[in-house]
Amino acid sequence: MPGKSKSTNPAPTLVDVARLADVGLGTASRALSGQNLVSEETRKRVERAAERLGYQRNELARGLRVKRSGAVGIVVPNIGGPFMAQCIRGAQKVLRQAHYTSIIAFTDGDGRIENEEIDYLIRHQIDGILIVPSDGEDSVLHTTRVSKLPVVAFDQPISASTFDSVLVKNKQAAKVAVQHLIGHGHKRIGCIGIHRHLYTIQQRIDGYRSAIKDAGLPPMLEIVSPDDGSVARQIDIWRAMKQPPTAIFSINELTTLQVIEAFASRSIKVPEELALVAFDDVQLGPFLHPPLTAMVQPASRIGESAATQLLARINGNADEPAKRLQLDLDFVIRGSCGCTPTA
Repeated sequence: MPGKSKSTNPAPTLVDVARLADVGLGTASRALSGQNLVSEETRKRVERAAERLGYQRNELARGLRVKRSGAVGIVVPNIGGPFMAQCIRGAQKVLRQAHYTSIIAFTDGDGRIENEEIDYLIRHQIDGILIVPSDGEDSVLHTTRVSKLPVVAFDQPISASTFDSVLVKNKQAAKVAVQHLIGHGHKRIGCIGIHRHLYTIQQRIDGYRSAIKDAGLPPMLEIVSPDDGSVARQIDIWRAMKQPPTAIFSINELTTLQVIEAFASRSIKVPEELALVAFDDVQLGPFLHPPLTAMVQPASRIGESAATQLLARINGNADEPAKRLQLDLDFVIRGSCGCTPTA
């Protein structure tokens, strides 16, 4: 009729979805919230009904009801290399399957920035945090504000804490890598890296020292500044020695890239003049001449495991003792160590 507003169809509700899927209201709710309390067939039927109706969950109302935001913070130093990117991708895969959104924050390894980002996430009622901690003494992670929040560290643990962590067997893997060079007959093996204060670097140094000590060889360890040129200068210092190293063990990705660049600019023949084994592969590692021998971290699995543990804490395992999961690495033997690369 003239002057009468045009009627519109109301938005579909969960009741409509349950009716179309021929299930109870509670079953429909559990199926759409990702809970494992319904069969796969039922879950798919409910999802098809929701899609057909164009049903959208009211996340704000749901969050107020269950006291959850449906979001998880991922706090990392940066995403400059493939390792961290793969960790984050693995975590997001698990979180998405559980219908969680992730909010990524970068700290540049700065404790002050880390505290600011964590404060922001807490104020916005985040359900939990995955973090690669800078772990300064004044970190907000050591305060009561965070003590009840589900937090899982990965790559680096949070020292003196009751939080879960997902790590790799850094020390054991580093020892295996150095022993491989020793097996090639090398008696002078230089070890080079940056960021001595990091747990991962300390563990890899310990692995290097252990292998060198067991073989009765002299340590040639140098932890240099991350500034451009420091790695190359150290290689020049080593090469100028009366008894220079015949092999190098590089203990992190950034150092390895600088070692490769220094080798190329000085036309150093690998492995004839200097053999090379790296902790962490680099993207071009398989395509170098010769290809790079590297101890490879299971980056995706680190992220997946950390997210899985965080969800377990969020969903009711808050009172269980803290867990430290340590994953194995893959030693990918190519040609830079002196082995014949396999096809």
